[in-house]
Amino acid sequence: MTGQDKILAGLNPPQLEAVTFGDGPLLVLAGAGSGKTRVLTSRVAHLIATGRAAPEQVLAVTFTNKAAGEMKARIERLTDMSKSRMQVSTFHSFAALLLRFYGERLGLPKGYTIYDQDDALSAIKSCLTELKIDSKKLSAAYVLDRISDAKTEMVDADAFAATAYSADYKKIAQVYELYEHKLKAAGALDFDDLLVCAVKLLQKDAEIRTRLQQKYRYLLIDEYQDTNKPQYLMAKILSEVNRNIFAVGDEDQSIYGWRGANIQNILNFEHDFPNCKIIRLEQNYRSTQTILKAASTVVSNNRMRKGKTLFSVGETGEPLVLMITTNDDDEAERVATRIEEQIRVNVPRSEIALLYRTNAQSRALEESLKRRFIPYKIVGGIRFYQRKEIKDMLAYLRLIENPKDDVSFRRVINYPKRGIGDATLSQLQTKANELSCSLLELISRSGQLDFLASGAVAKLAKFAQLLDYLTKMAATLPLGQLMQLVADKTGITADLKTLDPAESEMRLENVEELIASGAEYALENVEAGVATFLQDISLYTDLDNYDRQSDAVTLMTLHGAKGLEFESVFITGLEDGLFPISRSLDDTAKLEEERRLFYVGMTRAKSRLTLSYALHRARFGNKQTLRSRFLDEVPDEVLDTVRYTLVNARGNVNSSFVLPEYHDDDDPYAFLRIGTAVYHPRWGEGAVTNRKGSGDNTEVEVRFHFAGTKNLAARYAKLRPLR
Repeated sequence: MTGQDKILAGLNPPQLEAVTFGDGPLLVLAGAGSGKTRVLTSRVAHLIATGRAAPEQVLAVTFTNKAAGEMKARIERLTDMSKSRMQVSTFHSFAALLLRFYGERLGLPKGYTIYDQDDALSAIKSCLTELKIDSKKLSAAYVLDRISDAKTEMVDADAFAATAYSADYKKIAQVYELYEHKLKAAGALDFDDLLVCAVKLLQKDAEIRTRLQQKYRYLLIDEYQDTNKPQYLMAKILSEVNRNIFAVGDEDQSIYGWRGANIQNILNFEHDFPNCKIIRLEQNYRSTQTILKAASTVVSNNRMRKGKTLFSVGETGEPLVLMITTNDDDEAERVATRIEEQIRVNVPRSEIALLYRTNAQSRALEESLKRRFIPYKIVGGIRFYQRKEIKDMLAYLRLIENPKDDVSFRRVINYPKRGIGDATLSQLQTKANELSCSLLELISRSGQLDFLASGAVAKLAKFAQLLDYLTKMAATLPLGQLMQLVADKTGITADLKTLDPAESEMRLENVEELIASGAEYALENVEAGVATFLQDISLYTDLDNYDRQSDAVTLMTLHGAKGLEFESVFITGLEDGLFPISRSLDDTAKLEEERRLFYVGMTRAKSRLTLSYALHRARFGNKQTLRSRFLDEVPDEVLDTVRYTLVNARGNVNSSFVLPEYHDDDDPYAFLRIGTAVYHPRWGEGAVTNRKGSGDNTEVEVRFHFAGTKNLAARYAKLRPLR
């Protein structure tokens, strides 16, 4: 088999057309499970194998390090070529690489630090304290989110201040300005800055822009529907000359609007890249026909889509199961019982996923799994690089690399404990602000600490000497040995040994794993140093550490499940206000994104899909819930409903509900207001979702728990209020 035969073997006609497409812009609308990664990697391999491009002339970008690594490995297998010559990376990694090479043209130091979410939050808290803004009234997390939103829209601090009209936004504008000052003083960038600065570099520096446009003759973008404004601008600039942009995406899987992704980028592709071609990948290789029919029918209710019809050549498959349960604890019990049943019929635990809209829902589910001794893992908990002992180690490394990093200084100045308290730190900060220097630089200057007690000065001097020693050693030691030295000389290892034995062992193992990863990184990246190691690990995502091999049920949010697949999937909490989430109910665009999220969850399932909701949920004060409107959009013929209800075998409502007679001489149907919980003698419990008319002409729309939505004439419907 020739190289090209190997690359093209097994592709279906639309996939083959996309892989062998000539030059110019191409949008591949790739439905869920349609083999988009194979198409993208085969496209890169085909470009190289046919000689249309050298490996270094191709730039492929995606959204997670894990996806980038898998793409590199696939291309390497297809072309028998070293992956080191290919630029396959995340948007953030590519931006960080550009800024390492050319950031000085924007005034960035060569060894700049990347602040992760925790570091940025710490800096914001410091800003709030300095500006004397009450963090209870204006939380640091809220402020950081607003600043991140602004950066994602390429709005700088001055522009933000110019449009800040409310009192809160004027305060946020003050924080934004000070935060930017602190970042610059520390030689640091946050995640948003990586993209923003890379775009500014391309926009302002004609030499660099031209060099990169000529270097990368072919640009390929994975998950194009998830791009935000800076990513879109980066793609547009880089492809401006050659126009060879190959975008793969699915507007029906655009679920990250809340963090800046703009679905219009994929919807407007033809406008942004004239004379483009669109190819649809509609053959699904993952799910049964039944699951695809349910998911496709639901998402077809969205207006913001280009449209595609997924089909499967596989089996029809069993119906979806809808479980209606009493409350959230009952839901968890029913789900756990069903998982037990599936495990008994040999569904591997690693092939079962339990999905929910919010992390808070995991509590009851975890407890039910524990009671049955079912192993499980939660994806999206504390990531390895976010654990305290790891963050402490990394803070020392960052100070070695960048002595201006005040956030890292604050983290470790008193860890392990050195008797340096908040009062001393506050005085240091005031003095550092006066002298326009970093905290580490301040304590390294002899004679500048005369405003402190002699005991504090001695402790600070000892800390400065420690960092000076470690910095000198960093110039000579391999990365793994340097990290071991940091763990020992700073006292981290000794401190962890004083903890409870079980916790001590776990945390020490984490530190050892970090050191081992540093040593391994140095072997694989011979020319890399502390700076590049810190850069790479700062860009890791939750899914980069996800292990599909462990024999355990997976618990995760629906957002976290994107890109994954399982034999059996459970989607829980399908109630209006929870899923779709309450803030989306009066916003069409947000509601459509929630519907897309439901579609993403459904299409993770290969052969079994179970949906569930509770008639009462603690989140809503144990009041009656209203089943998700999305369930009304699932075709009845693909749905089997299992009812664990409050209605007994005779059809009578449980005694916890009262069905009072209702009389009103003026309008006997006045009680039928929107939101009123009602009971129907045939269809059971539901809620009024719309109303028109009055008196005997009253017509209502009622969404029932079991029967879906009905339009009824009130005078004949025999509805009674539930109180």
